[in-house]
Amino acid sequence: GSCVVLVSNLDEECASADGLFNLMSTCGNIVRIKILYQKRDSALVQFESAEQAARARATLHGCPLWRKTLSVATSKHQTIQMRHSNANLEEDEEYLHGEYAGSPLNRFRGSAASSAGIIYPSRLLHVASVPADMTEPELTELFSTHGPVSRVKFLSPKPADESRPARTDRKMALVELPSVQDAAEAIFSLHNFEVMGSRLRVSFSSSSLS
Repeated sequence: GSCVVLVSNLDEECASADGLFNLMSTCGNIVRIKILYQKRDSALVQFESAEQAARARATLHGCPLWRKTLSVATSKHQTIQMRHSNANLEEDEEYLHGEYAGSPLNRFRGSAASSAGIIYPSRLLHVASVPADMTEPELTELFSTHGPVSRVKFLSPKPADESRPARTDRKMALVELPSVQDAAEAIFSLHNFEVMGSRLRVSFSSSSLS
């Protein structure tokens, strides 16, 4: 199988390589992304492996985004070739391309990308690397730009010593939005978003708030 997927039915006004990276990297580590110059509602996304590309097809095909429905299909390309002429892109066209091989922005380390489970898009988000000083109203306000936040729940780690209560650790949280589309758009915009000196890590969650 190919490591490359073709993503189509994007909103041309909203699409960018970095935003696509934020959403598609929920399925694996990304090498590069190229929004097609002549067809800007479509993009090629190259993963580290064909297995990760297959995961993207299985989970993100049909995901709602910007009042459209994403199509994620196998590409005939095995790799994405960046043309040399792209080196002289106009400044307003730089958003069409992204190189992410070895980037610390990729979500998985080592073999973790291969063993990651499939998590389907949902309106519940898992947010990590939340600054310790960030309050629930502040986190709610940040995500409410993508729709009214139904609920926010900070997660506490299990204590190493069961006889001692777990301390409240506000490094991770669950955020519930009104719809899958709102959640997908929040990942597109807010994964890797820097707030109070920390880069948020935002992904879909299979947890339950109940």
